[in-house]
Amino acid sequence: MNLRRGQLLKMGYLALLAILLHACVSQKENKNLTWYQHQVIEQLVPETDSSYRVQIGIMAATFWLDNQDGQLAKKLNLLQQSYTQRNKVDVAVQQGTNKIIRVTKSE
Repeated sequence: MNLRRGQLLKMGYLALLAILLHACVSQKENKNLTWYQHQVIEQLVPETDSSYRVQIGIMAATFWLDNQDGQLAKKLNLLQQSYTQRNKVDVAVQQGTNKIIRVTKSE
């Protein structure tokens, strides 16, 4: 009985440790991102075969979308829907580089 209780206690500690580690990693990843929520894309201009210039809302800043992470098609599809159909999107931009890291539909 004590052996089983000890094993459950160890498993509980390991699960708690895993949750804490996951929370710390997620926070570190999001520190370098600036989120633009509920935005409509105003300009989407191809620069090269795998790079696009993007204007978010009425901001004067230009943001860049490229294919470094292999997710270009998915991000580009969401951006094009926002540009043509005026759907709102949430866009995460890497601070200091103006590189678009994530694009999701606004809820």
